[in-house]
Amino acid sequence: MVRKSEEIGKVRGERPMDNQMKLYSLVKKLYQANFWEDYWDNDIIGIQLPNREDPVFISILGKAEQNFGFLIYRNLEELSYFFETSNRADFDEFSSMIELLQTQKCISLNFEDRQEIPKEEYEKIKASGTTFRGKKAWPVFTDYKPGYYPFTIDEKDVPFLITVFEKLIETANDFRTSLQIYEKEQETYKILMRTYKKDGSYEDGLYVVPEAILEGIVDTETDHAAIKLTDFEIKRANTQKMAHTIWELDIDFIGVPVVPPNGGRPMFPSLLIVADAKNGEVICSEFVEPRDVEKIQRIVLQLILAQNSKPPKIVVDATRYFKIAAYLESLLTALDIELVPLRKLPLISVVKADMLEYFKE
Repeated sequence: MVRKSEEIGKVRGERPMDNQMKLYSLVKKLYQANFWEDYWDNDIIGIQLPNREDPVFISILGKAEQNFGFLIYRNLEELSYFFETSNRADFDEFSSMIELLQTQKCISLNFEDRQEIPKEEYEKIKASGTTFRGKKAWPVFTDYKPGYYPFTIDEKDVPFLITVFEKLIETANDFRTSLQIYEKEQETYKILMRTYKKDGSYEDGLYVVPEAILEGIVDTETDHAAIKLTDFEIKRANTQKMAHTIWELDIDFIGVPVVPPNGGRPMFPSLLIVADAKNGEVICSEFVEPRDVEKIQRIVLQLILAQNSKPPKIVVDATRYFKIAAYLESLLTALDIELVPLRKLPLISVVKADMLEYFKE
């Protein structure tokens, strides 16, 4: 039987203020550990907690450049965003900050100068009673989610971060003597992993990152989406003649965040835009929900009917080819239309630049 004093202690341990005090105390210990003196950002640490299906993965920032901090990937799907960012950065494929933001899905802890700390973050630090002093020594938490503006972390993330940071301090310190594993040539990508058991004991080993994760973003919700339209709609579109033209098509976020009507986290609107290369005109521009596969497919089909013809090819930006293919490839195959990646869309790139200037005004 649990005594009342123990019950009270448990309740107190769950209070938000107590959690904030514990969180920032751990943050200070992480800062003082100077892990960035030894770890590169791709020396990922894996921590398997006993109550989670996937491991948690941590990248330590600061050795390559003076941006000190940690990136916390909560599962394998989020880790795929780490490799997506790395793969595209190697080929300098990011044309804008908004495009870079769409390949980040994690919680970040960065250390900044005092004057760069948002007021809300400063109030949390102050209320915690933990002191931070010096240049690049003040913590800022940010939650990154594709399609949304970088935002402060949710209160429900605090207990999770406390658990991770408690384990990270001892794990990263112990692994300092094993970092040579990352310097060796490997056929597979292996990371140092510590697996914790329910009794608090642990085992150390190497975790082989699945090939699919190494390739970049894994989107299980839209991968190989089936045709969401009726057979009648497909047959009707297939009666249209094949035109001597090429369509440019893009589905991308507009780089100006908006607050949803009901409030909450600002989001980046997603725009589907289609241009006809033959006449040099935009024939469609419509805001869509990124995962609304049926609406995206129906817009394309209705556009074919409105034009009284279908193009033999639709070209898309190569960096978004796989995402767009997930929405449209099944439909376009049924319509005998080829989907082709291009490094840059001549018409749409100009239109989007003009559109961004309009939204800024």
